[in-house]
Amino acid sequence: MVITANNRKGDSMTQRKHMVYGIDTETPDLSTAAGRINQLLQEAIRCRASDIHLEPAREGFVVKFRCDGLLQEQTVLPVEMQSLILNRMKVMAEMDITEKRLPQDGHLAVAWKNRQYDLRISSLPLYQGEKLVVRILGQQENLMTLEELGFSLENYQKVQTLLQMPGGIVLVCGPTGSGKTTTLYSMLAALQGKGRNIITLEDPVEYEMPGINQVQINERTGLTFARGLRSILRQDPDIIMVGEIRDQESAEIAIRLAYTGHLVLASLHTGHALGAVERMVEMGIASHLLASCLNGVIAQRLVRCSRDGSIPGRIAIQEVMICDDKIRQMISSYETFVNQREMIAKQFSSLAEDGRKKMQEGKTVQEELMAVLGPEV
Repeated sequence: MVITANNRKGDSMTQRKHMVYGIDTETPDLSTAAGRINQLLQEAIRCRASDIHLEPAREGFVVKFRCDGLLQEQTVLPVEMQSLILNRMKVMAEMDITEKRLPQDGHLAVAWKNRQYDLRISSLPLYQGEKLVVRILGQQENLMTLEELGFSLENYQKVQTLLQMPGGIVLVCGPTGSGKTTTLYSMLAALQGKGRNIITLEDPVEYEMPGINQVQINERTGLTFARGLRSILRQDPDIIMVGEIRDQESAEIAIRLAYTGHLVLASLHTGHALGAVERMVEMGIASHLLASCLNGVIAQRLVRCSRDGSIPGRIAIQEVMICDDKIRQMISSYETFVNQREMIAKQFSSLAEDGRKKMQEGKTVQEELMAVLGPEV
């Protein structure tokens, strides 16, 4: 594996320097850990895998790729390669190779065929040994536009309405791997170049956007989402993107920014649009404050085009709730919101309804919708 020195961009507030590891284009030497890692990365990038799982087992080191949301076993590496690969990956990701009892996180950059990929490494001590998961960022060559995200005409028009609002907060919701970050980037791209100061807080920065001030969160050095948000207040922002609202402190600061006239875009881990309201209240946000500045919620999932993989790729299904005066009044009186939940849900097309529409258009299949959404389809 060839190593070339390069500075990793995107760490705007930490100014850390990282090596970029070049993946050999020639056939790797599989008798070495470097060769095995080289081969795995090439195969994962070729099939556009989002994650590589390296799991310890009696028979060897089990390798799995997650492609189009589906985790599939690829191969089993010899037992004797397990510690060699683990140590090699840890060294490359600047992790402690002597620590095997506690989880660790690290990252590195690799280059292959004139493309750079960021790898996020996570180790977890299991009873059988250490497991590694490698998240591959940078598989997407170009940012997707809002038009390419697959919104129905109704939902697309709602999103455009949300982006035209001068202040307030828009939440993008869904589980891990549902495309929230891609949607946030597409929204930023639509807002770019209009004489506005746009600042983002991300962990990690997944795509560099010229003209946008991107901050890489680094909790090791104390740069948390909450601390970054407090610093942003002194940077004269117009639009702020928060990669993820994780706790009460970051939620409170995001709401404060929205309440004072900034347009805030943020992601939140909830299943549905209405669940975003409940999650923010659970985090300690006063319902009357949330009602005054919540513009709307976009909830989404990614579903495969076919259940058996015969048609590659995934599409998004979405629901978009715009908070009109009636919904704001219900949120403000939170008990009313909870009691009228079903009635509110009828005011916008649900994930299931959007999924059924796309199934009728031949873009996905019922089995896949049921696998992602459950019996509500």
